[in-house]
Amino acid sequence: MTNDLDALLATPLPDVADNGFSLCVANEIEARELWNERLTWGLPALAAAIAAPFVPLHQITGTLVHLGPALAGSAALSLAAGVIILTLSLEQRFRESQSAL
Repeated sequence: MTNDLDALLATPLPDVADNGFSLCVANEIEARELWNERLTWGLPALAAAIAAPFVPLHQITGTLVHLGPALAGSAALSLAAGVIILTLSLEQRFRESQSAL
């Protein structure tokens, strides 16, 4: 019994006829990924292009010019930006160390 099992396991399996099935599946996956990519990037870009003429850029830039120096001198915002940068860099280091394992 053991010799028969060893002989069966040692023989290679016969080739399976694909008849283009793998290519069909790969094309279907590619088409779905393209559709998802168009939905993910295309719709927001289209919405932004439609909304762009109605955005009051002159008022927004005027507000940013007046708020810019006040925001740059804010200790709280500087501290928050530092904490965010530190958190992101530590997270990246942690992911790198986990992927090395």
